[in-house]
Amino acid sequence: MLRSTLSSWREYLTPISNKSTFLNTGQITPDEFVQAGDYLTHMFPTWSWNGSLNEKDISVRDFLPVDKQFLVSRKVPCTIRAQDLYNIDYNDELDEDEQGNTTDVTNISKEVKKMPQKKEVEDIDDMLKSMELEDSQIADDEIVVKEDIQGEDKKRYYDLYITYSTSYRVPKMYIVGFSAQGTPLTPDEMFQDISLDYRHKTATIEKLPFLKDTVLSVSIHPCKHANVMKILLEKIRKVNERKRLEDKGIEKDTHIVKEDADDWEDLQDDINDTLRVDQYLVVFLKFITSVTPSIEHDYTMDGW
Repeated sequence: MLRSTLSSWREYLTPISNKSTFLNTGQITPDEFVQAGDYLTHMFPTWSWNGSLNEKDISVRDFLPVDKQFLVSRKVPCTIRAQDLYNIDYNDELDEDEQGNTTDVTNISKEVKKMPQKKEVEDIDDMLKSMELEDSQIADDEIVVKEDIQGEDKKRYYDLYITYSTSYRVPKMYIVGFSAQGTPLTPDEMFQDISLDYRHKTATIEKLPFLKDTVLSVSIHPCKHANVMKILLEKIRKVNERKRLEDKGIEKDTHIVKEDADDWEDLQDDINDTLRVDQYLVVFLKFITSVTPSIEHDYTMDGW
């Protein structure tokens, strides 16, 4: 819990930045976090802001709206332990960070489609159908689950929380687990549902910092989030650019000299190729599924 205390102090002491750099750094500002949260709750009703909770029960940070301190998705099912997943065919394309650790980004098999703003909620498959990251070198991870009957004793549920990390300027995920009977899981039990690749690298036992009551959770440490998001955002840009050029019938290696008027069209194309900041959390959650592969992040189900 010492680490949790130090983390809380670091969050408290780090100054807030309102300069948007998400395309270059993978980081977002508090305002952009709110935009992304509004988009997430609008498109996927399993997620909601904390507005339904009593303000007196929350540790409010003044740089965020009182009713938008954190996002929550409750009672997300988990019917198998992470170590029971096997025969994972990981692609060799792992991006290495400056400390020599590797982060697998190839299991993010889909991206967010550039969508017009709509009032009705769309199905996640419709939203992601044209945003494949796959090419001839990139394939979906194949996860084969042991063929045994999962008893009710193995079934668990998780409350998932996303808040804003001031020290890393990215979203931060917390998970709180319960047995099928509603008994809170111990930290060791929750660690069973963290991928082995991340269990001892990025998962930490922490008290939920935004609730005044003591609620133990496992947090996904955000130290690598910005780098992973930067990589994913660049992949999205390249895939969109490739598809746009293919639609225009232009070969990638063809050099075309354009007039000044066409330069403005190129600039608009660059903007259209790029992920919008309000779609940031959708891609973030696709990354989180690689950390918690047995927790069923189902964005299409109705809110409970």
